[in-house]
Amino acid sequence: MSAEGLIAALVLTTTAVMIVALPLLIRSADAEGASLARKQRERLAAYYERVLRNLRDLDEDHALGKLDDAEYQQERSEWLQRGAHVLRALDALEHPTEAAHMPLAHTAADDAAVDRAIDDAVEAAIQAYRKKQGSHVN
Repeated sequence: MSAEGLIAALVLTTTAVMIVALPLLIRSADAEGASLARKQRERLAAYYERVLRNLRDLDEDHALGKLDDAEYQQERSEWLQRGAHVLRALDALEHPTEAAHMPLAHTAADDAAVDRAIDDAVEAAIQAYRKKQGSHVN
């Protein structure tokens, strides 16, 4: 086989491989983006469920007299704001062009930061509760 024939065969083979592989690579990238969006949606939905659960617990504690009105209103307001933020983030995932200005977590570091912030808020609430219980015991 001549050098020109070898080069032509190599070019044709490379072109054929690219034509076959390109759609597969594009689908893979689309699937990865869809997977990220699905994971974000799941995490936001789980956090929204936590917000609803905490609001129900607050309502129950207030009804039982475990929380005074001022503390109840403050904590309820905070949880309502968190719920509103989550709903806006969920809406941004559903309609990305309308809410493109909203930042969404795209990296594992961002996800870890969100998880730490949630854990810190829970720990702060536990500490405040324990401090309050300690003052009632004395």
